[in-house]
Amino acid sequence: MEIFNISDISEIKKDNVRRVAALGFFDGIHNAHQKIICGAVGAAIGDYKSIVITLDKSPKEYFGKTSEELLTPINKKNELLESLGVDEVYYLEFNEKLQNLSAEDFIEFILKELNVDKVFCGFDYRFGNKGLGTPDLISENGIDINVQEEQMIEGEKISTTVLKKFVRDGEFKKYREYSGRYYSISGLVVKGRQLGRTINFPTANLQLSEKYLLPETNGVYITKIKVHGEIYKSITNIGYNPTVSSGKNKKFIETHILDFDKDIYDEKIEIFFYEFLRKEQKFESFNHLREQLKLDKKTCEEKDY
Repeated sequence: MEIFNISDISEIKKDNVRRVAALGFFDGIHNAHQKIICGAVGAAIGDYKSIVITLDKSPKEYFGKTSEELLTPINKKNELLESLGVDEVYYLEFNEKLQNLSAEDFIEFILKELNVDKVFCGFDYRFGNKGLGTPDLISENGIDINVQEEQMIEGEKISTTVLKKFVRDGEFKKYREYSGRYYSISGLVVKGRQLGRTINFPTANLQLSEKYLLPETNGVYITKIKVHGEIYKSITNIGYNPTVSSGKNKKFIETHILDFDKDIYDEKIEIFFYEFLRKEQKFESFNHLREQLKLDKKTCEEKDY
């Protein structure tokens, strides 16, 4: 899969390749997103290429002048898009020029410049200055269009907003139902305070590689971890470690990996969330903490997941 980072639309150079495009921001790449993207992939037969045209950041982040926590930051999004069979991804830098680009110019200088013959998008997709561009406008400009209608599960719309609520609330089974996979975060293992080793519960201290959305409730989660291409059961604590820390200046993400004793400092890991286990609490002593961790580990070992 080829990736193109476009800071100015003049960087898009016309060639002889015909393309089928999926349009959208696609944070979460949930079931409805997948229908759009797979529609484009399936329609790109023969010499056609399937492409995704998206933004490097959400308009909300641009206008709010602050970074937004995402379900699928760019690296994770690329991984998922490649797994769906996408040939090319175009990340348009959301800047003042793009903000002021008219819907007509979006079609003329992006879609037509890329030789897009067919577009797949959601029913609520909007583009161009002030969001005035609609799927109908694309069709009126001679490009075939397939509009994905609203998708529902038990009366609830499948959307990024709903997926974010599931993560915040720790409803990971619901997240999987709406997206086809469990929620995960990635980053590097860095050296922490190594206090877990003193009570025979060493942990991998995760430094996030990108700004992922995290569950709102601090506490212990039943998870799995991917490291060196292998999957292991794990228990993950998100919070401030009140037993050993007096402040709330830094939130830690620490994972105890079951049946694992390798050195993985500076290695990339991915943590998959399955279930909320208990809230974070302050224990009277390290001994009390160790006994609780033993119970957490036993619960994790006994679960079939």
